[in-house]
Amino acid sequence: MSTRGRSSFCKLTLLVLLVIFALLLLLTSLHNADNQMRVQQAQLMVQVKHVQQSSVNVSKSEWTAPGVQDLKEPIDEELVKQLEHELPEVDYGFWYHYAKPQNYRKSRNCSQYPDPLDLQLHNIYWQTFSNRNVTFRLYAAYVDLRAGLKSKLGVVRILATANQIANEFPPTYCQLWYAEHKEPVITQVSEWLSVWPAAWGHPAQLSYPHLISCPVPNLPANLKESTPRTVSLVKESCESASNSLRVHYDRPPIPIPTSAPTGLPLFANATFSPSSNTFHSRNSSSTLSFGVCIKGFDFPFIDLSERLIEWFELQRLLGASRIYAYMYDVHPAVQRVLDYYQRIDFLELRPLTMANGMPRLRHYQHLLLQKRRMIKRLNELIPYNDCFYRNMHRHDYLLNVDIDEVIMPLGTLRTWHDVLEADRPNTIAKCPNGHVALCFINTYFTKVVPEAQNHEQQEADELFVLQHTMRHRNYSLPNRATKCFHNTRYSLVLHNHYTLKWLPGGCNPRTFDTKLAQMQHYREPDKKYELAELVDDRSAWKYAIELRAAVEHVVSHLDDVQEQVSLAEQVSLEEQETDLEQTQEQQQVLEQVQSAKVNN
Repeated sequence: MSTRGRSSFCKLTLLVLLVIFALLLLLTSLHNADNQMRVQQAQLMVQVKHVQQSSVNVSKSEWTAPGVQDLKEPIDEELVKQLEHELPEVDYGFWYHYAKPQNYRKSRNCSQYPDPLDLQLHNIYWQTFSNRNVTFRLYAAYVDLRAGLKSKLGVVRILATANQIANEFPPTYCQLWYAEHKEPVITQVSEWLSVWPAAWGHPAQLSYPHLISCPVPNLPANLKESTPRTVSLVKESCESASNSLRVHYDRPPIPIPTSAPTGLPLFANATFSPSSNTFHSRNSSSTLSFGVCIKGFDFPFIDLSERLIEWFELQRLLGASRIYAYMYDVHPAVQRVLDYYQRIDFLELRPLTMANGMPRLRHYQHLLLQKRRMIKRLNELIPYNDCFYRNMHRHDYLLNVDIDEVIMPLGTLRTWHDVLEADRPNTIAKCPNGHVALCFINTYFTKVVPEAQNHEQQEADELFVLQHTMRHRNYSLPNRATKCFHNTRYSLVLHNHYTLKWLPGGCNPRTFDTKLAQMQHYREPDKKYELAELVDDRSAWKYAIELRAAVEHVVSHLDDVQEQVSLAEQVSLEEQETDLEQTQEQQQVLEQVQSAKVNN
């Protein structure tokens, strides 16, 4: 090998050795760095775990992650309230505070107070009582202390249905239970008042509404000023009942006199002022008090919310003190409106089921009410009569109407009180003690909408009653499709359209002249008509300004409470999120500090 060749080989060998040495140094360096990193990571993990544990310990009192949450089961007083909310006609409070701890009964084997868990409940809001071949569905009970009753101490009336009509009922006894009196006061049913005239038809297999009367007998001295808390029906006086109804009695603000001075008109809670020659309500208000009753709402698929707001506000302008409604099922938007009026205390709303036991299922129930008219008509009488007896001490008159009906004062008259004042001379001359009902002639307002005649009418297009002013020129015959103010002093049994039975002392129902007021029915007449038979009736337009403003106010405030609740929930959520974010931020800062130390 030449000298040049040897020199090249040496250089190459040296270069290879240098590369190998460099690789060894690099591997050694990487190995040392890796070991150091593992040690640092292990130390960091220990520190992070310590920080996390510290953070959790610090924040435990401020925030905990959501986990399985059990609802608190109500006990004692809270449970009683919940039970009475679910079954409002069962007086759990009376049983819990009186009957159970004091062992209410007549004797060991006679007339034991019924345990609520042993009641024969039916379709949520009803109770079953059977006597021989008659099955009763009991709905509610009320105290009636009005003048004109056969019983001087009053009557407890039970609103119920029976699977028979126009037949004799078997002997039945009432057990009246009082607070602080361990034994029941027992009396026999004295009267079975049918709310549905048998002459109108009575197919088999249906339940017919009745008003069952339990006269209050002579009472022990300690009960002279008391009213019963609950009532039960039994076949024999000593039998232990399987039904128990709360007895309703809302005392009037001022006792109603038993008679009126001769020559003066006496309304339910009203007096006559000779100095001003006018009527005055005996309630706190200076005008007569009117309550409005509405049968069970069944609008599960139709949004009637806008029209319902308009109707509620128009009732207020006409003089309604409060509205009482019952509900099967409604559209969510309608429920929103009903919730609003309940919040402002203008509406009392009660859920309702049918006496025959038809289930409260949206589609089935709606179809049944549409296709089985007889069942619908019979069940409508329950809320109308319940509304009357539950509220007869609150108002001078109660009105049964639908939401497509309006009792409209005519001419310069603006309120229902004005109408009665205008008719006062006739009332004094013909019936000093007052009529049992004051009725209004029906007229149909059609779907035909006239063209707007001015800018104001164009602005009112959104209001139904201001749009629909074309009515049929012919009025219905008196007592046909009529609606009435039922005098709470005399009325006894109510139908949708008029008073069926009444107490002695008042005059027969009176129909007002159409010069004073009319019943505006916003629907098409049953018979076909020509456009030439329609007249433009703008009686509702005298309320246009107030009605428009009232509707706008309600629409703008419908969600006030919901928004407050939603805001509270949002604030609570934000507070929880803030606590979580603070914990996470603290942990991130500690990790960054540790990372900086490692890098240094």
